[in-house]
Amino acid sequence: MIDRAEITGVILCGGAGSRLGAGEKPLTLLHDRPLVAHVRARLAPQVGPLCLSANHALDEYAAWSDIILADTMPGLGPLGGLATALAHCTTPYLFCCPGDAPFLPADVVARLADAFDDSAIDLAVPHDGEQMQQLFLLTRRTVAPSLTDYLSGGGRAVRGWFDRLRVAVVAMPSRRAGFLNVNTMADLDKARRQLLTSGVSA
Repeated sequence: MIDRAEITGVILCGGAGSRLGAGEKPLTLLHDRPLVAHVRARLAPQVGPLCLSANHALDEYAAWSDIILADTMPGLGPLGGLATALAHCTTPYLFCCPGDAPFLPADVVARLADAFDDSAIDLAVPHDGEQMQQLFLLTRRTVAPSLTDYLSGGGRAVRGWFDRLRVAVVAMPSRRAGFLNVNTMADLDKARRQLLTSGVSA
């Protein structure tokens, strides 16, 4: 069993968020709190050290994490943020999630950690019953060289990197609502309704 103290959590906030009409999407308010604040509140009890990956508005993001990591290889998308986080990670495992997922399942890290029991895998990722949620992943710190090599070779797709690893896919259909990413105004409206009705699994 993996203890939470062995897992660093990183919230990825490096995206542009143009579809939402906001430069810093994770700072968009959902019921008077930034999306990233909702994510942090749900992630913090599940991990040990917690940091945030961001390339802009660093002073604003500092309210939600003591450690802000700017991409060492800018312009590489979420995998660039993950590569930077892995380079700074001092625990055996790292969990990452997007900064625009305010209903992050409260048991996602533990569920993914269970996949490592008696299994020689590099990375675990949830499946919500419809699709694999690629940016909600738990990985060993030792995958860092693999990711750096992939990015250096021009790779950008998360799935393409997964193809180089031993990946466990963990079925979590009952937690589908918890993987909502707020990418558009329609998503934000949906998130507001979910928050009002409390129709999100823990």
